[in-house]
Amino acid sequence: MLVRAGRLATRRYKTRGRKAGWLLLLCAGIGLGVLVSSFFQRSWQATPQTRIAAEPVPTLPPEETKPDERTLTLAGQSWYALQLGVYPDANAARQQAEAYRARGAGGYIFQKDGWRVLGAAYANRADAQAVMTQLKTRHQLDTEVVEIVSPEITLRLTGQKGQLTALSDAFSAMEKLCDHLYQLSLSLDQQQTDAKEALAALQSEQETLTALNGRLQSRFGASAPAAVLSLEQTLSECARSLGAASSAQSLTRLGAQVKYCHLECVCRMAAYAAALAE
Repeated sequence: MLVRAGRLATRRYKTRGRKAGWLLLLCAGIGLGVLVSSFFQRSWQATPQTRIAAEPVPTLPPEETKPDERTLTLAGQSWYALQLGVYPDANAARQQAEAYRARGAGGYIFQKDGWRVLGAAYANRADAQAVMTQLKTRHQLDTEVVEIVSPEITLRLTGQKGQLTALSDAFSAMEKLCDHLYQLSLSLDQQQTDAKEALAALQSEQETLTALNGRLQSRFGASAPAAVLSLEQTLSECARSLGAASSAQSLTRLGAQVKYCHLECVCRMAAYAAALAE
């Protein structure tokens, strides 16, 4: 079954209008330990361009085998993450990350001058700094705001029509997923979405990524360019994290998993764009 990224853009989460809970203070934004350092606090002055060329796949349906060429732009974006701590080794970071997840934070780990644990990511610096101040004054928790930059990239794609459509749909889905997880996390922290609604939304996102990944694999085959293989891995890992939310035993744990998924989406796409820009 073909699942287009457009279905993500039309999804809405139900709200209930309850008062915000204390989790809003802990990480009211948005949470595998991947190595992501090249994009961390990095700025870009121009729009890098890269070309992705694919080998023809003869087994595609005839209407999808027509030669095609497109230009696709991946929008640049900055997210502002709350760093909860830096630890000398992976075990210490994992222990602390788990402790933070029990309190509703994402507990996402990456390595850069030590092992760093992130709690949530925000769309603007002011929101991140406001929560940082609240955590300090109300919970005596010291945090730091760090910027995660995803550079704008212009891609020149050549291949078969079916290949390029699958690729552009996958890029679109990942860009939208970051925003949707952010909004879902806010809604959970403010107690405007219940566990059933949140789990249904996450399952839908997981099914979308899995279907898009299947399309990429079937349309590019074993000769897929490295950039496509990397995107397939990103889709697969993010889908796996979305699926892990089904095992959450409480609303707090569910909120933590949504933050984790959001941070993973943000970090993986930033690292992917930075790799293309090199």
